[in-house]
Amino acid sequence: MLFSLVLSSLFLMTHAPGWSAPIITEDMWSYSSQQHKSIQVTGTDTLHQAWGDFNQETRIGYKVYLPDGTVLFPETMISNQAWSGYTTSCLVNKDSVALFWREGAPAWHTVRDSSGAELVPTSLLIPDSYVSRPRVEASSDSLGRIHASFEISGGVCYSVFEPGVGEVFRDTIPGSIHDISNICVDGNRVHLVYLADFALPAYIQYDLEGSIVIPPVELVQGLDFFTHWSSATVDSDNNFCCFLRYSRIGVTGCVLSFIKVDSEPGDVLVLKEIETPGLITSYPTILPCPGRDTFYLMWLAHWQGEHYVYFAIIDKDGNFIEEPYAAYDYSDEELQQLASLEATVNDDGDVFAIWGQGDVEVGGYWIVMGWFDHNWVSNEETTAVTVVTEPFSLAASSNPFTESVTVTVAGSEVPPELVVYDITGRAVRRLSGVGDGSFFWDGCDSEGNELPAGAYNISGSCAGVTATTMVVKL
Repeated sequence: MLFSLVLSSLFLMTHAPGWSAPIITEDMWSYSSQQHKSIQVTGTDTLHQAWGDFNQETRIGYKVYLPDGTVLFPETMISNQAWSGYTTSCLVNKDSVALFWREGAPAWHTVRDSSGAELVPTSLLIPDSYVSRPRVEASSDSLGRIHASFEISGGVCYSVFEPGVGEVFRDTIPGSIHDISNICVDGNRVHLVYLADFALPAYIQYDLEGSIVIPPVELVQGLDFFTHWSSATVDSDNNFCCFLRYSRIGVTGCVLSFIKVDSEPGDVLVLKEIETPGLITSYPTILPCPGRDTFYLMWLAHWQGEHYVYFAIIDKDGNFIEEPYAAYDYSDEELQQLASLEATVNDDGDVFAIWGQGDVEVGGYWIVMGWFDHNWVSNEETTAVTVVTEPFSLAASSNPFTESVTVTVAGSEVPPELVVYDITGRAVRRLSGVGDGSFFWDGCDSEGNELPAGAYNISGSCAGVTATTMVVKL
């Protein structure tokens, strides 16, 4: 009965168009709000999840499931019977998953195939102790080797491992200090972002043989604080892109920053700071869209009792294609906290995200997953995408439009009304037909107030079938 109540409370929150309702992805809630977790996808929709506090114990759990909740590999403890936490993961050759965690000071790992079957058993990966940040960040190359960054007493360590064999290379990044790092392998380049000095993020590039190709480059100066949250990828030109959170000297609050580095000379090409007025942000995540000319950005945001999972789409030059909006809006829920966002993307551009959600009924936290259908946004065109579902579809008379637009229904069925939603998923206007399957919208809300410029989804339903088109108001 309790599980049903929790599910019901989840579905009361608001999710934006294109995003699924969230599902609980673990059998037992955790006492910890900072329950570390990781997620990877193999194929189009096979999700591999690892998490700490497995069954309310300091152990690491693992399972494989589909976005509808179907379990393909049951919940299993993959750590030893010892204190375990701080799980991370990476794909290996796109068809298997390497999982990492700490057991006390040492780091351990296992490799699982797409079905969840064990390829490399639970094994010691790193014997070194850490100073303050236990996470192992990792990325694999085309040979199936694992490239990892982690902290040791001497600074940030870059290391290469053969799964099931052991370490084959190690270097301590020159001038690094402990606490912060992230890593991304692209072809024969190994990109790392790390903390070079107090509040000074830096970039360095290695080749696959362990030689430094680009020496340390300062990414941004004048910072008061640089958090340990970061995420990294590459664009279609093989330039390094990262998404960070920091605060500037003399400036109140933190900002999120998209930074692009030229992978040849190491010059900083783009530095776009994203202000989030009135919101406290955490867990910035960057994911490549198909073609790597655009990127998904995600993060958690909150202010007092209101909590959100935010989403945006940005091009490789730092321009927004989709302005930041709440993919999941918990502002009306009685929540304890949202925490520890992790996300992954498949080759089609579908996003799968997990985060911790507080539940006042149990006094603890569930891990939930929500996913985004890439068909809701065009990443290659500036015009909107029409999602066509038989037996009817919607088409806009002009897109983008300035003052008004007529939406025409094509097909054997015509819905009784169309509903206009803003980018947060809030219904702002209901449209009645004007004849011949046409619906007129004057760009105003239900009270006659002119709505601001931006993207809007217009949807209609008939006989259990829904069709949607996105229009842009200038």
